[in-house]
Amino acid sequence: MAESTNDAIFLQNSLRTYKRVPRDHVNKEKVLNYFFRFESFANNTNEYKDLTPLIVGNIVKAMNLPQFVVLNTVFEFITDATQFSHNLRLGLVSWGSGEKSVLRQAKFYLRKVHRIAPVFDYPRAITNLEILQKILKKNFFWPRITTQLALTIFVTDRNDSTITKNEYILQKNLRTFCACSAYAFHMARKKLHIDKAGRIYT
Repeated sequence: MAESTNDAIFLQNSLRTYKRVPRDHVNKEKVLNYFFRFESFANNTNEYKDLTPLIVGNIVKAMNLPQFVVLNTVFEFITDATQFSHNLRLGLVSWGSGEKSVLRQAKFYLRKVHRIAPVFDYPRAITNLEILQKILKKNFFWPRITTQLALTIFVTDRNDSTITKNEYILQKNLRTFCACSAYAFHMARKKLHIDKAGRIYT
């Protein structure tokens, strides 16, 4: 859908500022930011929980949006994310050959993730992905794309100065969305010397 002046709005909430973005996209960002940061939507088997009236009510109240907007946004997200995660778990990832090809494909999947859930700063995430790829090459360590995506978003989120500690994306939500196990995530994080604050230490 093309952007129009009529749809351009400016909103401010506790998570981020929205400027000149189509209303539907802004609502999606608002709803999913709250969903990722304040509601635990993953169960113990890393699957999406059933959407309850309580969760919907929490988002409606916090974001001041109609219930149908929240329901449509969350259901669309769960449908798209489930399909995407399924493909990632099956290993349906084409890498090609050469460093540039690997980075290009990693960026492709990061872009897909952001389109499904625009809950992180995409330009900064691209930069962090490029840095991560250099660190992986230096350590001769290449985890699955699921782990790379989870680490990239984790680092981007934890180093976003506009987000406070109590507003970080819940780790379990992030790992479920990226189809990354807790073991793979923390093993890679420690191997690459990334601390819990998303900083690289030596």
